Amino acid sequence: VINLGSVPDYTSIADGSFKDMYIGDYWTIGGVNWRIAAFNYYRNTGDTNVPGNHIVVVPDTSLYSHVMNDTNTTEGGYTGSKMYTEGLEQAKTTINNAFSGHVVTFRAYLCNAVTNGEASGGGWVDSTVDLMNEIMVYGSVVNGASTYGLYNIGTEKSQLPLFALNPQSINTRYSYWLRDIASAAGFARVTLNGTAHHYSASASNAVRPRFLIS
Repeated sequence: VINLGSVPDYTSIADGSFKDMYIGDYWTIGGVNWRIAAFNYYRNTGDTNVPGNHIVVVPDTSLYSHVMNDTNTTEGGYTGSKMYTEGLEQAKTTINNAFSGHVVTFRAYLCNAVTNGEASGGGWVDSTVDLMNEIMVYGSVVNGASTYGLYNIGTEKSQLPLFALNPQSINTRYSYWLRDIASAAGFARVTLNGTAHHYSASASNAVRPRFLIS
């Protein structure tokens, strides 16, 4: 695992050679370590096919903290949350400044409805910077409640190699949100002590999103 500097080799990403890049390597930009979590994780997914070569990047640390909603509700699902509609804007600005012109917009399937505390609907949306789900982090559903797994999981149905190869990368000593609906009042999260947990939507927890570069 090495520091790749501050400027990614975008040519080697775009052509799929990923020359001298490995899972766990990272770029340090703006005081943040941006770590390689997967190669071509989203290739051949989406209602509009996600083509091309790409790297999934996850920051080592919290970018900042934010609530999922102002009150303890999961109504409207992830895409109906304050986190989705407002809370990721700062992260998008930081990430687009760090990887200017190379952040990929792709099609993701995200939860947009909740019934009786379970994710009950979803839809295809344009995604750039979004929270991870439990599968991506743990490799399994823990607290996610859904009438069908599809609604919390979408196309992000396997553990990111970064977390499979180095479980320590999951544990950051701060609590950060995941996007899975856990109940009528709360979303899933990873806690500062490393437990797979869920919490009330109005609590302020860390924002640790995923995004793609190419």
